[in-house]
Formats: sequence, C-alpha cells, structure tokens
Amino acid sequence: MCPQFDQEIAAETLKLQQIQQKYSMYTAPQKYVPPTAEEQREIDSRSVHMSNVDWNSTVEEIEKFFYGCGEIKRVTIPKDKFTGRQKNFAFIEFDSPKSASMALLMDKSEFRNRFVTVVAKRTNKPGMNASKVGGPRYGKNQVVVKYVYVNAPAPGRYSKRFTPY
Repeated sequence: MCPQFDQEIAAETLKLQQIQQKYSMYTAPQKYVPPTAEEQREIDSRSVHMSNVDWNSTVEEIEKFFYGCGEIKRVTIPKDKFTGRQKNFAFIEFDSPKSASMALLMDKSEFRNRFVTVVAKRTNKPGMNASKVGGPRYGKNQVVVKYVYVNAPAPGRYSKRFTPY
C-alpha cells in the first residue's frame, strides 16, 4: 500500500502504547506482596505492642499519646471479625528502631484512665497457629467421635416418647 500511511499507523500505535503505560499504574490493581522474613524482622524491630487499650480509643489518640517518641508510620487497632468491635490492643510502627525504644519507656503509663502495657512487638514464627493453643489435649493419632442420634432415641438414655433432637 502506501509507506507513508504505514508510518503514521506505527507512530499512532507507539503513542497509544505510551499513553496506556502511563495510565496503567492508576487503573491496574496493585497486588499485595508480603514482606520477606528479613524485612518483617526489620519492621518488627521498629514496632511496639500496646495492650489494655480502651475499647473506644482512636488511631489519632494513640498517635497523640506517642507523639514525643518519634515519627509514626502506622497504627493498627485490630477488630473482632465476628462483632466488628475493636480489640483492646494496638500495634504501632515507628520510622526508626530508636523511636520504638523510646516508646517502650511509656510502659505502665496512663492512657484514657487505664494503665497500658507497651512491649516490643514479637516476630511471628512460621507454623504457629492459634487453633493449636488451648483446648483438650488428645493423643497424636487419637480420634474423638461424638454421636448425635437424629430422629431416633439414644439407646437406653430416654424413653421413646422424648427425643431431645
């Protein structure tokens, strides 16, 4: 066909690709990449755990409480996944480990008429699972089976007229 027409199409295609590349960072969702173990240890070295926090505390109040310790990057107050009510502890991530060590001096101080405990945040160890903590201890290969009799009386427990299920 016409070489001039092909050159115009190539130039328009290149321009369109540049525009798409420029605006793709605003429209494409960014995938969360969890930090490596080394990065997580570094984050935890500049973070503290604050317990006995009042139920109605806000992030702004906690930031104001730790204002003199240094620059705060993030304050996290976890919430109960069933009720949506916030829990009575918080995590505070500082900009530097020196700020976190200053925050440890705030231990046993009063916040909203409660004495709070401030300790260094521990790094979670792989394999620790909250579901394994507490409860009855059964053998490793032991299976516990509980029977529920539906539409029939339990043998020898109740008369045939009364069934609890």
